[in-house]
Amino acid sequence: MFRRGGRVRSVRTGGHEAALALALSEPVTNALAGARLRELDRSVGLAQEFSFCGEEMSPEGLLWHGVNLAPVSATDHALEEFGRFQASRARRSSSVVGDRRSVEVLWEHLSGAWGADVREYRWSQPLLLAEDAPALDQVGLRAALPGEEGAVFPAAVAMFREEVGVDPLLGDGGRSYRTRVTELIRQRRTYVVIENGLVHFKADVGALFGPVAQIHGVWVRPTHRGRGLGRAAMAELVRQVRRDHAPQVSLYVNDFNDPARRAYAAAGFRQVGELSTILF
Repeated sequence: MFRRGGRVRSVRTGGHEAALALALSEPVTNALAGARLRELDRSVGLAQEFSFCGEEMSPEGLLWHGVNLAPVSATDHALEEFGRFQASRARRSSSVVGDRRSVEVLWEHLSGAWGADVREYRWSQPLLLAEDAPALDQVGLRAALPGEEGAVFPAAVAMFREEVGVDPLLGDGGRSYRTRVTELIRQRRTYVVIENGLVHFKADVGALFGPVAQIHGVWVRPTHRGRGLGRAAMAELVRQVRRDHAPQVSLYVNDFNDPARRAYAAAGFRQVGELSTILF
């Protein structure tokens, strides 16, 4: 049995505002899970994907257990409860992601049950926030337009294979991934540099949460790497995303990706935290 005040329960519609307020206490760290929490709002999916520990109107932490498993502003006690709760259940999520220390505490309870399924540990992923974007060369970055899905989709697939290490075309032949790409373009959340019908640079506003736009899916065509395109496009991206979506622009990057880290630093990004991702 869970202790009184520590029991893990589904977030109900009546507790959505309290859950959202907790997530917004750390919007940069919680951008990915928080965006999903806000998207579900008062739908039936809310209880299926989010749980809380503690009191409904003053939770000690949240847990997103959808496509990702992500702790949200959770105390150590809440993380322990979440870990025990999830370890007794079949894994549905394709990754565990969140603040590094929170993931480490959660994983202490999950590793015995889920450890054999791990494909890769990415313990150190610097969480970056853009400061003032420097004045670099203009490279023609713009929001992708409806009708350009045919050019953007191959770039998105190449990015996913390279970054995640799996093929998004497997399973359903890429239909769900194509739907995601199309929807981001429709919402003007995909930014590209296109020349002669080829995408040379791509980045998505993958999550919008409160004042934060979190960038996902950054990709530079291999033939154009090492020429400064990435850093110039990222500097333009910060200005355009602030104009179009949110004042704070963030992203996270693998610590071993030195070229990307140099490009982000040159574009004005500075580290404000550290995330971890465990991939299955």
